[in-house]
Amino acid sequence: MSTTKSHALVLGASGLVGLLTTKLLLKRNTYDVIYAVSRRGIPLEHERLVQILADYDSIDSHIEKLSIDHIFSCLGSTQKKTPNKKDYTQIDHDYPLKVAKIGQQNGAKKLSIVSALGADSNSRSFYLRMKGTTEKDIQSLNFPQLYIMQPSLITGNREETRLAEGLAASLFKIVNPILLGGLKKYRSIDAEKIAEALVSTASLDQNGTHRYHTELIKQLA
Repeated sequence: MSTTKSHALVLGASGLVGLLTTKLLLKRNTYDVIYAVSRRGIPLEHERLVQILADYDSIDSHIEKLSIDHIFSCLGSTQKKTPNKKDYTQIDHDYPLKVAKIGQQNGAKKLSIVSALGADSNSRSFYLRMKGTTEKDIQSLNFPQLYIMQPSLITGNREETRLAEGLAASLFKIVNPILLGGLKKYRSIDAEKIAEALVSTASLDQNGTHRYHTELIKQLA
């Protein structure tokens, strides 16, 4: 019987999707050790959980020697929290890319990341262009398996109040039922479904890059 342990790393573990993903990984036995990376820690304790408190500048020293099999990248900010575009880019692009590179050097063969519907490196929208560039740059690392979630509006219970997102969520409750056919991918989606889909990729064995918009995320969950 093999004594080799398998390791997963969740980047952005204190965020809405990241925390849910960490909880689901701990409920399942796919990975023996779960590294949860966040700046302030998360309210969880488990024998298989190792919390790593770090930011972009300090992450290298924390994970450069860790064995990692699967990276779950759930990191993301908002324009309200990070109005400076340089800082925003560092969080949503530079940080996931840095962790992906280190993880790959340390053995990671799988990467599952939360992006956004409409992500396009050529988009006129700063947000969608940044997300598209992140996808493009991570894809260029040639992970054997890359799973990209492209959700529309993400709903769920957040610690902080986001007025604009709250209003949008209320609007989507009305709009969702009339978004049919090819428009279904624009429906809002609960963060728990995204977390379930991310964790489901742990049991997939599909080489190449795979993208999932809102409806495909729900099917995968």
